[in-house]
Amino acid sequence: MTREEFLRRLDELLADVTQEERAEAIRFYEEYLDDAGPQQEAQVLAELGSPEKVAAIIKANVPGSRVTPPPAGPEGPEPPPPDPAQPAGPIPLPPCARPGATPPPPPPAPAKGMSDRTILFILLAVLLSPLWLSMAGVILGVLLGILGAAVGFFFGGVGTIVGIVAVLVANTPAAFGAGIPVGLFMVGLCLLALALGVALITAAVWLVAWLLPACWRLAKRAWRALTGKKEAK
Repeated sequence: MTREEFLRRLDELLADVTQEERAEAIRFYEEYLDDAGPQQEAQVLAELGSPEKVAAIIKANVPGSRVTPPPAGPEGPEPPPPDPAQPAGPIPLPPCARPGATPPPPPPAPAKGMSDRTILFILLAVLLSPLWLSMAGVILGVLLGILGAAVGFFFGGVGTIVGIVAVLVANTPAAFGAGIPVGLFMVGLCLLALALGVALITAAVWLVAWLLPACWRLAKRAWRALTGKKEAK
């Protein structure tokens, strides 16, 4: 068995111990074989024995290993017969499998921080601040303009209706006194003015009840698309 085959097989057999302990064991035997040199590599491999034997010893000595060694005694499985080709003496063990070793501390929990997307967004926001500030000013100006138009339409419509009603009450008798055609003409003009006032009030209600919320929803969707935030359900 070559060095590569030994280390690869040992890594496979140590799959049920922690990643840190497995890496430490593989690194230990790599350095052990490096110290022996190419001339004595075959002899050292023979002294170590099979990867199964080395893995069994490591897992039986590693603190906190997820593998429990087979129970000893008459009820437990009989140990395998000794291999005459393998030495009976102890083999070198990595630090994690030596007597008195303590389990490795658990890896620290990953620190919660800003994601890469959030950091990129902040950098872009700083670099493009002149652009988005201008756009924000334009959007705010449009919203305020819509609100101002709605207020103007509403009061203009109310004023038109009140004024036309006052004209009808005050001038209808005099207009019909000058002749029926004159009276009908004046009433027609007043009705057109009343329709204009109602249209102005309707436009104001539409601007406030539909257009402003629609613009606000559009702005929130654009913000979510930029920041990657999902809409709460």
